[in-house]
Amino acid sequence: MEKPVSGWDAGASAPKPRAHHEFRPDINGLRALAVLSVLAFHAGLPAPGGFAGVDIFFVISGFLISRIILSERAAGDFSLFDFYGKRVKRILPALLLTLTASWIAGWFLFNPMEFRRLGGHIEASSYFSVNLWLYRQSGSAAAYFDWKSRLLPLLHLWSLSIEEQFYLVWPALLLALFKLRRLLTPATLLIFLASLAYCIVLTDINSTAAFYLLSTRAWELALGALLAQREVFSEPAPPSPLAANLLAGLGIFLMLFSIFWLLNELSPWPGYLALAPTLGCALVISAPGARISQILLGNRLAQFFGAISYPLYLWHWPLLSFAHGRYGNQLPPAVTASLLGISVLLAYLTWRFAERPIAEAYRRRPAAVAATLLAGLALAGVVGNVTRQTDGLPQRYPQAVRDVYSFYVRDMARMTSDMDCVDASVKRRDSLETARARAKSFFAERNCAKPAHLEKPTIAVIGDSHALHLIFGLKDIYRDRANILLFSAVGCQPLMAKVERSEPDPEAARCQAINEEVARNIVALQPAAIVVGGYFDHFYDEDSYFPQLMKDFDLNIAALRAAGVRSPIFIMGQVPTWSPDMTDLVVAELLAGRAPSEFSHDSLQRKSFNTEARLAAHAWGENVHYISQFGKLCGDQGCRRFVGPRVPDDMIALDYGHYTSAGSLNAAKNILAPFLDPIINGASPQKPQ
Repeated sequence: MEKPVSGWDAGASAPKPRAHHEFRPDINGLRALAVLSVLAFHAGLPAPGGFAGVDIFFVISGFLISRIILSERAAGDFSLFDFYGKRVKRILPALLLTLTASWIAGWFLFNPMEFRRLGGHIEASSYFSVNLWLYRQSGSAAAYFDWKSRLLPLLHLWSLSIEEQFYLVWPALLLALFKLRRLLTPATLLIFLASLAYCIVLTDINSTAAFYLLSTRAWELALGALLAQREVFSEPAPPSPLAANLLAGLGIFLMLFSIFWLLNELSPWPGYLALAPTLGCALVISAPGARISQILLGNRLAQFFGAISYPLYLWHWPLLSFAHGRYGNQLPPAVTASLLGISVLLAYLTWRFAERPIAEAYRRRPAAVAATLLAGLALAGVVGNVTRQTDGLPQRYPQAVRDVYSFYVRDMARMTSDMDCVDASVKRRDSLETARARAKSFFAERNCAKPAHLEKPTIAVIGDSHALHLIFGLKDIYRDRANILLFSAVGCQPLMAKVERSEPDPEAARCQAINEEVARNIVALQPAAIVVGGYFDHFYDEDSYFPQLMKDFDLNIAALRAAGVRSPIFIMGQVPTWSPDMTDLVVAELLAGRAPSEFSHDSLQRKSFNTEARLAAHAWGENVHYISQFGKLCGDQGCRRFVGPRVPDDMIALDYGHYTSAGSLNAAKNILAPFLDPIINGASPQKPQ
């Protein structure tokens, strides 16, 4: 009799070589719970922690795969070829269908920029690195909890990439450690603890990295592997019915509590909170035969959704994502319900007419089936690469439309060239002391507070990206008359030092520290004028939150005055915002054979009107001037889309509301200059610093 792996010595016996053949309805039910929780979260249903379903999947995968490898190795008939062949047979049929359908839908529904990005994600899917692509792009729309991520049809494949990366290294590691049996469990436990510790630490430093990287997710798969080692190498007495029900009941409670009450999008994730759903899953797996599992997880409905869980996971998100591209951030309830029903239907059809027939064919001709599927995956990678390399195949569109998209790329590059003094959000959870040190070094290292010409007055522009989009126009208008200094931070309310939010803000310390540093620099500079720009819709969209924000705004302006800042402060009001984006609206008119309209009511977001009204009604302090951009840009005909006759060069905005270079120049010349000119023309020379 072989000795058991250390760590599971009590009551141990020889390995059970065919443990992986034992079908467990409770685990199939866990799959159903996991996938339905993810669907509920993505559909906006009341399951705020439904994203933890992926973590439940990771534990299940770690358990099942490790059980297969160890039990077959114990029987002496493990084959890497067979292992990976079965993975190919299991993963690729539904994946190839999803990639193909997404590419076809993108051809008809996506503009070249969106289609190019989709092509890159398809390419990454061909070698299972979507998680790494998304992490590299996380400063844009790829942060999982950012609302813009809803426009990425293959966002959900990050989890599949992590699993497949794990499967690349895990079999070799298990086989190596199998020969040193007493090291197997300690080594797996070490991986579990090290990855968990790294996950907890990195979540506070860079939650996006912690979300997307294998190194911070490996502990969840290792947790399942530890359970598999216990089952294969140990034969503990089965728990009593009472103990099994207590274990499984506690596990189900932990998972449901996490999904419905403990977690939401603002939770530090994955971090230590991920222990709740994953340990809950582990408890259920450790208590086979529990009556409560038979009732809740072993019923026919749970078994149905467990059987189609993988294709259901693959299909649901592209359908919802393409719908978000049509309807915006919030989908109509009827659309959501219809798409979820279609997802279930497609998942069943995929399982019934693709997965099962291919599995049967694999049993007869494994090498041929695996080779065919891998060839399909390689072809998908080539198609994705071509789509990316050709910038989204713009040849699909007439030249006028292609000009609009080319303009978008050029003008966006122009705006981002001014980002030296823009602090980008990385979802850090720094302490206030650390955040203050970062903010100070950020602005100092970039010389953000140093005027180039001391003999000229200075205009300080502060805020988020809606401060940044004013810079082009201000620099053009005042290039010979004033210094233009930018102090900007993505995702932070301008001038706010500290605000009691209705919900926890993971970047509260960062924003407070940045705004404190901006105020310190303003006091030192004593600029001739201060211009404040912000995406106020984003910050002031809660009625109960708005009065506190305005109170804090006023208090911080008062603090600047108390510190000796007498500069006039100009608050650039809310810009009109559009959904879909301005670029897509102009393209739609061109494709319909119409000349793009100079003004329009269509597709204006009502929220921006409400925000403008609330800001305009606020009693601003002495020498604080609220400048209504709506007043200059909107009228009976709607709001302005073009500032001149040229298409596309005179478009006012690139996206939902960020100015183009022409829009920025119009804002500086026609909205700001009437207020700034008298000040700049009569300003005293800049004092030496």
